[in-house]
Amino acid sequence: MMGLLSTIRGKKETVIGNGIGSAQVGPLNAKTKKLVIQEWPRVLAQCPELFTEIWHKSATRSTSIKLAFGIAENESPMQNAAFLGLSSTIQAFFYKLIITYELNDDQVREACEQLGARHVDFISRGFNSHFWDIFLVCMAEKIDETLSSYMTEEDKKNEMILAWQRVVNCIVHQMRNGYSDRRKQQLGGSKGGANNGF
Repeated sequence: MMGLLSTIRGKKETVIGNGIGSAQVGPLNAKTKKLVIQEWPRVLAQCPELFTEIWHKSATRSTSIKLAFGIAENESPMQNAAFLGLSSTIQAFFYKLIITYELNDDQVREACEQLGARHVDFISRGFNSHFWDIFLVCMAEKIDETLSSYMTEEDKKNEMILAWQRVVNCIVHQMRNGYSDRRKQQLGGSKGGANNGF
């Protein structure tokens, strides 16, 4: 799991299943794109509630995420309609990137940077960009579990897991870039143009 967290920050090695592979953050190659696009319907057929489960798992791992959504410590995130409703928004976003845009580099980058920049508006409600780290880990675990539930050939399964990790890492990395750029602009504007090293 620490390997995956290193990947979040742009390092190259990550643990997948029982092996180690490279899930670099950068442009996605054609093979990675093709694998994820083709596997999308099977993944969702195998686990129709994929994004709900990932979103729920994210909240159960972080009291800060729960607090940002106004969920009491002893309240189940699954009982909070506002929180639960976001899982379909997240799924729709991934559908747009993977299926509609077919993981086109420019369209994905623009959409992710825009969404990441919009997250700055949620800071006042408790959003922290580290929430993406938790989401990314939960997504990697659930994708691994889902693919492992129906893919039996180990090499193909590991290749698919790695492809999904690369795509998700790329998406989160670009969202983080949009978020950071907007934060820098806001901090620079509020400090008379100073960058403050952020």
